[in-house]
Amino acid sequence: MSSAPLVSIGVFVYNGERFIEKTLRSILNQTFTDFELIISDNASTDRTGDIAQTYARRDSRIRYHRSEKNMGAGWNIRRVYELGTGKYFKQAAVDDLLEPDFLQRCVEALESDPGCVLAYTRTREVDENGAFIENYVTPIKTDDDDPVARFGKWLSTGGHNCYQIFGVMRMSALHQIPPQGSYVNADGVLLARLSLLGRFYEVPEYLFISRRHSGQSMAALPLRLKQPRRFRLTSRCPTLPSPEWWDPTKVRALTFPEFRRLLEYFLSIYRSPLGPGPKLRCYSLLLPWIRWNFVGMSKDLLIAADQILFNLQIGKTRTGEFPQQVNLRERKPS
Repeated sequence: MSSAPLVSIGVFVYNGERFIEKTLRSILNQTFTDFELIISDNASTDRTGDIAQTYARRDSRIRYHRSEKNMGAGWNIRRVYELGTGKYFKQAAVDDLLEPDFLQRCVEALESDPGCVLAYTRTREVDENGAFIENYVTPIKTDDDDPVARFGKWLSTGGHNCYQIFGVMRMSALHQIPPQGSYVNADGVLLARLSLLGRFYEVPEYLFISRRHSGQSMAALPLRLKQPRRFRLTSRCPTLPSPEWWDPTKVRALTFPEFRRLLEYFLSIYRSPLGPGPKLRCYSLLLPWIRWNFVGMSKDLLIAADQILFNLQIGKTRTGEFPQQVNLRERKPS
């Protein structure tokens, strides 16, 4: 292997001992071998670190890093990206699996098409024991040559899993945009930004396996909904995982996820390399997006009011005194 691998794979993990061995084996068994595997352990309290270091001693492609405290999944995702040195980058959740040809097929697509910024495969969903659930149909295609059309397709398709985030991305494209943030829907925003830079390609084979289970990020409710015997204005929550899954300091924060997403889409257009005409066309697409997401934006206001009530009820309790916060398993943004 050359000193600079073609692909950097970043596994972000917190307390992933149950699945990490199978995940690492599925990566190490790839038919494409020119990669580095970066494991960023977000201060796990289980055997994650021991398992990861055992694999690192066996294979020189693996680099293990551990933080001293849980910094949240958003920080950990950025960390594996920042540590990558390859031409291409793939982030990996600790409980997902790859078929042996996953990297080979994605890298081939990127190498053969300089205008492609992300290659991903079709997704098969399984349960915690590996039993088949269904083949996931990706409801969005961003392979149009027109960046405005790609961006528009991304905005107009809601309620889908952002499995494209686990594809293989061109590092030079990632360097042109801000790194993935620590807020709800940050994965979708990153993909929208990439769609302004180039095409996505879907490999027509089911080579990515997503594991569905009760410990994954989509089950990470905000702390305000976990506190019993308190008066609340609503039991609603923004798109899961919760804000504090992304950033543990946001247990008390008023986050307004839909308004934040609108702001990030606006900034994505502003920062893009498009000319004035295409930018104006992109801005015009935000108006129907506001109409489609008006209910969600209204819920943001109700949720913020309940968050204020929660903050008043828990008084001056410090964030670190909430044991539920450190038990959120890092898995995947969705």
